[in-house]
Amino acid sequence: MTDMEKKFSAEWMKKAEESQGLDGYNAARLLKEIGERGGVSVAKRALDRNGSSENFEILKKHNRLDLSMESLVVKGEYGSLFDDREVNDCLGLLCECGYFG
Repeated sequence: MTDMEKKFSAEWMKKAEESQGLDGYNAARLLKEIGERGGVSVAKRALDRNGSSENFEILKKHNRLDLSMESLVVKGEYGSLFDDREVNDCLGLLCECGYFG
């Protein structure tokens, strides 16, 4: 795992931990998965599915999309970790929800 991948994983874990206090958000499984497989791998698998995740919908409900995996994927510093389709899908989903960073 590269330093950039480690940084992505750590930042996502921090956001997931912060999200834990939101009604309905359960970060335990996500944190375990990121710890075992790395955040980039987990994110890529999630992005291969169509639509948003349950956690994304909970963050959206609480106006906290800043804590979402999608908000990390579109950050410029992580651009090299994801392909254009992955970044564009995240950007499109965030924009549809009125989140512009």
